[in-house]
Amino acid sequence: MIIRTVLLLLPLFLTAGPVSAMQIEADPRIIISFMDKSLPPELDILRVTTDVSEDNHLIFQVQTKGDRASGEDNDYVMLQIQHEKTYALIIPLNRETSATILIYEAALQPENPLTSISFKESRINSEHPGFSVRRIERGTEFTMPLDWINFGADFSFDAYTVSASIEEGALEINDVYDQARRGRAQAKQISAITLLNSICSPKK
Repeated sequence: MIIRTVLLLLPLFLTAGPVSAMQIEADPRIIISFMDKSLPPELDILRVTTDVSEDNHLIFQVQTKGDRASGEDNDYVMLQIQHEKTYALIIPLNRETSATILIYEAALQPENPLTSISFKESRINSEHPGFSVRRIERGTEFTMPLDWINFGADFSFDAYTVSASIEEGALEINDVYDQARRGRAQAKQISAITLLNSICSPKK
C-alpha cells in the first residue's frame, strides 16, 4: 500500500505581528501561514504534513526552519487536536532532552485562546496504545492510532511553538511563538471521516 502524503502548504509571507496570522482554505488539507521572519529558526513553523500509515496510524509532521540543541527549558512544539475534547501533544524543543510524548487534555473550548485553557494530564496514550513522537530533521513527528478517532465526531488540528509551564500534572501555555492553525475559532470544523478521506484521496 502506498502511503498518500498530503502536504499542508505554509508559504512564507511576512507580517508585522509577533505571531503568524492564519487563513483557512476550503480544502481541509491546505493551510496558509503568513510567517514572521523575526522568529528564531527553531520557533518558525514552515509546514505541516499528514500521512496515514500502513499500520493504521495518523501521522503529523510539524516542520520548522531550524533545530535547537539546548536553550530555554520551557519551550515546546505542540500539536493541538480538537476532537470531543481539546488535546495538547507536546515535546520539548531542545533536542538534548528526552523525546517522550506528553499529552494533556481540557474541555472543548474552540473560542478560547490557548493561554486561557487549563490542561490536565491525559490518559489517552495508556488507554489507546500508539501515541508517539519522534524528532525529525528540522521538525517533529506526532503519531496517533486511527482506532482512537470517533469518525462520527468533528476533528481539527493546529500546530504551535509555545512557552509552557508544567506543574503537578497540569499544563499552562504562557506564550505562543508561532502557529499553523486550521482557522479561526468560529470556523466550522469538519468531520473526522471527511478529513481522513481528504488525506487518503489524491488532490484533483
